[in-house]
Amino acid sequence: MTSRFRFISTHRATFGVKRLCRILAVSRSGFHRWTAGEPARWARAADEDALAGQITQVHADSGGTYGSPG
Repeated sequence: MTSRFRFISTHRATFGVKRLCRILAVSRSGFHRWTAGEPARWARAADEDALAGQITQVHADSGGTYGSPG
């Protein structure tokens, strides 16, 4: 479903939300709910990227020895 909403978001200026939602068989209210949640998705992705960077740094600081042996 997310890829349909992303497609609508990308092409809405050209074709309009109403038409795209009808063609892709999704509700306009669902699309607008998805759009409203976009800032939270961006924030969560940024938090995950920051955490991944911290994990990488801890692993590098330990000489690659921190964690369970493979």
